[in-house]
Amino acid sequence: MVDNDFGGDPDGLVSLAHILLRSGPDMTVLVTTSPLDPGLAEAAGADPATTAGRGAELAGQLLELMGLSGVRVITGAEATGVTPEQVSPAARAIAEESSRFERTTILCGGPLTNIAAALRLDPPLARRAMLVWVGGTLAEADRGEYNSDTDLDAATEVLASGIPLVRIPSEEYSRMTIAVDAVKNELAAVSAVGSWLAERLLDVPPFVQLGGTLTLGDSVLVAFLPGVDAPARRVAPGTAVHGQVDGAALWDDLMRQLAAQGS
Repeated sequence: MVDNDFGGDPDGLVSLAHILLRSGPDMTVLVTTSPLDPGLAEAAGADPATTAGRGAELAGQLLELMGLSGVRVITGAEATGVTPEQVSPAARAIAEESSRFERTTILCGGPLTNIAAALRLDPPLARRAMLVWVGGTLAEADRGEYNSDTDLDAATEVLASGIPLVRIPSEEYSRMTIAVDAVKNELAAVSAVGSWLAERLLDVPPFVQLGGTLTLGDSVLVAFLPGVDAPARRVAPGTAVHGQVDGAALWDDLMRQLAAQGS
């Protein structure tokens, strides 16, 4: 399962494309979308009340471009928090889909809104699933970073649930940088999917000044995809990952996967 705020920073879409490219034919993938911080949404010129829906639209466009008709995209809560309002179709889908399997891996690159709601609906989910979350800092799991701070209540609730958790803090995912020139010259040229992703990455909001590099923080999730042979996969639940994900290797693999898919 992949849960992310696809309506925000497009690195989530790059990560999703890579995850889908690396998913084997016997792997079931469910995609769910989470909300953005309202202040960030407004600064980017987006409607804060529809960011999860916008994320679902973008994820759907990516799936269509990749020719993947069998992957479901479910819209999550449009507001953060731990009230009945957050029990969304995405939360229900996470709980229901996980009940079909003995073990489930949830890869979350955004706030934990949908995961917290799914755990409230189905507390045994904490025993069936492992959560890999891009959030927090090395020092603090539930604060000091965008994903944790966007829904602090959800983060607190999930961390207290007992679900096995591998956490990727800001100190780790901020290392996942790529040159803007590589996005323009490599990603944009490798395939139609790569071109679409490059357009999303280079279309920065007004308050962002495009420099020489971009951060593809959510790409760290690819290293934890079941079946992917990477050192990060051997990290035990309950730890925070730091210095164990090779961003350059992930980029090279993405280029190979896109080239193969586009040929």
